[in-house]
Amino acid sequence: MKTPVPHSDESARLITGVVRDVTGNPVPDASVYLTGGPEPYPDIAVLSAADGSFTLSVRADGVYTVQCRTPDGSVSETSVTAHGGRPAQALFRV
Repeated sequence: MKTPVPHSDESARLITGVVRDVTGNPVPDASVYLTGGPEPYPDIAVLSAADGSFTLSVRADGVYTVQCRTPDGSVSETSVTAHGGRPAQALFRV
């Protein structure tokens, strides 16, 4: 019997960033999600952490549109280019 090999998705790319208010303070619990990209993407969102940080995982290289919505309803959008090697960085000011 073969021992299962742990799955590692080497094709995953990361989009990381932070959500801040107009004075530079972190915004926790903002929903961050993809609204466009080079391939189909899941309809999911992540919440920013207490320090405003977040991480999304995508499979393909390319330009992605990322949007965030704060708990008070403010919305911001940016585009990032994901590629292998290092995470794409997104900064939101809301």
